[in-house]
Amino acid sequence: MVIQQGMSIGELAQKTGLSPRTLRYYEECGLVAPAARSGGGRRLYAPDVLDRLRRIRELQDLLGFSLEEIRQVIAAEERVRELRARYHREEDAASRRQVLEEAIALAEALLALVDRRRAGLEAMRADLGERLARYRRLLRELEERGE
Repeated sequence: MVIQQGMSIGELAQKTGLSPRTLRYYEECGLVAPAARSGGGRRLYAPDVLDRLRRIRELQDLLGFSLEEIRQVIAAEERVRELRARYHREEDAASRRQVLEEAIALAEALLALVDRRRAGLEAMRADLGERLARYRRLLRELEERGE
């Protein structure tokens, strides 16, 4: 589809602080996609891509997720939105149960992902705490010897 509305990659880069190269890389990874192309073939992005890019940055900065982990989170979040809409359309209890079971499985998978990240951070923190204690002990020993 060719349209003339939407943000160019340069406009999107300016609004997000990301480089056009990073945006093209995210596109290659399947994290974002242009809504359309201009008549000249330029990428045009819908306004909602800004929210997606904010979410990607949040997952990188807050949790340190890799792009593959971010792809998993975004796919799960999109599926949950679809399930929420389906749940409200369904009147049959069995169908609603099926929707809820899938939503539970998605939430459990995301929780496991966060738990793995947290366990890694806790191990790193423990290691740093041990180093800090050792450095302080060595400093005390030097001070006690008057060095």
